[in-house]
Amino acid sequence: MSFALFTVVFVLLFLLILGSPVVFAIGASGLSYFIVKPEMISLISIIPHRFFTGMDSFIFLCIPFFMLAGELMSQVGMMDQLVRFAQLVVGRLEGGLAYTNVLASMLFGGISGSALADVAALGPVEIGLMTKDGYSPEFSAALTATSSIQGPIIPPSIPMVIFSSLTYASIGGLFLGGLIPGILIGIGQMIVVYIMSKKGNFPKRTEKIGFKESINICKTAIPALLMPLIIIGGIITGVVTATEASVLSVFYTAIVGIFYYKKLTASMVLDALKKTVKLTSSIYLIIAFTSIIGWIFAIERVPTIIQGIVEDNNLSVYQLFFFVNIFFLFNGMWISDVVQLVLFAPIFTPIFASLGIHPIHFGVVMVVNVMLGMITPPYGTALYLAAEIGGVQLKDLVRETIPFTIVSILVLFLITYFPPIILFVPRLFGFL
Repeated sequence: MSFALFTVVFVLLFLLILGSPVVFAIGASGLSYFIVKPEMISLISIIPHRFFTGMDSFIFLCIPFFMLAGELMSQVGMMDQLVRFAQLVVGRLEGGLAYTNVLASMLFGGISGSALADVAALGPVEIGLMTKDGYSPEFSAALTATSSIQGPIIPPSIPMVIFSSLTYASIGGLFLGGLIPGILIGIGQMIVVYIMSKKGNFPKRTEKIGFKESINICKTAIPALLMPLIIIGGIITGVVTATEASVLSVFYTAIVGIFYYKKLTASMVLDALKKTVKLTSSIYLIIAFTSIIGWIFAIERVPTIIQGIVEDNNLSVYQLFFFVNIFFLFNGMWISDVVQLVLFAPIFTPIFASLGIHPIHFGVVMVVNVMLGMITPPYGTALYLAAEIGGVQLKDLVRETIPFTIVSILVLFLITYFPPIILFVPRLFGFL
């Protein structure tokens, strides 16, 4: 490793550990390369060029449109309908609202593709209902945070959009590849809820929901439940691209909000647009600055160095997968999901492909890894947001997340070493 490359890595980690904003840490570390390496100072104009080309990808348009669709759904109350539907399905079980929390996140995962959108949209409703029913605020917030990671794994998925744009892996194949792993994480978390409910005597819904009310709940939830089918169905049949599907999801939500729920107003649309701009601008800035570091890694031949380490140590693909999983999980404690994807997807995907691993398999494993970073301190952004919504201390929330995080990591290693779990659905629809 050259001194200039060491400086980039050191500055990045040092600033992140100090708690600097992610964008500042990435930008400063990229700039340090041009300052430390004398012959590069004359090429500093590459920074604005890489800044813009890093964002210049048609598929990245999915990000704001999927987020806008999620915001509009939240504005017209479709999130409440999803929670009511989940309550109808599992509410009568012991620990019913805890199951509802997980199931609602699984359903919402097929709409927004963002973990933070899941926490922000469903969190106030779920945490409020659970605490009112006797659950501790810490447990309610912890379950809301940990269940949210299903959102970017179950299609559509913003992280998979980013991975596809960086590696040219099939976006439809990645979406379908994440379906079973996302559901497995939800089932694993439900098993934890079941065990905890037996020990802790969790409350359950005692009042019966009448037949007419049940029909009404299902009827009002149908538009939200149909949306994932429209998005994924359009992509896998080739009717629309992923970007076109994201635009379609916005129009669908707007039409449903105006004519079915009769709630969507101009002020709601404006508010949703403001929130979408705020969220997506930070993602685009991270992608832009991180692409500079990615370029530095390329000219410093980092992929070749890693490939050489793998060959020199005669590592099998299973050993390499183990070390890479640990690497991603550790980085998730300090680095955001977008940064990890932009930095490491172009490096590791060709290495695993040379060892016979399909890019869809590696892509889904990587996305699950970086999503776990959202619920592992000290960086875990989903934890901070859930703690703020629930009005609880972060340390108390983290303690409650441990069993759910453990079962999610077990699912990660399961899908790592049993590729058919990921590849079965993409193969079924002809993406392999």
